[in-house]
Amino acid sequence: MIREDRELLAELAQLNRAMTPLAMGIMDGSASAAEQQNYAQRLIAAGKRLRRRTDEQEHPVLDGEVLAYEFVVLPEHKFEPCQEP
Repeated sequence: MIREDRELLAELAQLNRAMTPLAMGIMDGSASAAEQQNYAQRLIAAGKRLRRRTDEQEHPVLDGEVLAYEFVVLPEHKFEPCQEP
């Protein structure tokens, strides 16, 4: 992973951690306009970096099986209750 990707992922993680306290502050009226604007600017900047990353990225072809959008049905498992000795 290149440095720019690590930095972007770190910023996205920080934004994720900051989202809940900001949302709570917005709901209870304690988040200032400056806090909201700061978060919005950070979110926009991270979004632009993410978009640039995808625009510049080569689209490699990965080996593997291509699956259609179908539901995967797993076999049914029946569990017997544990018998006490």
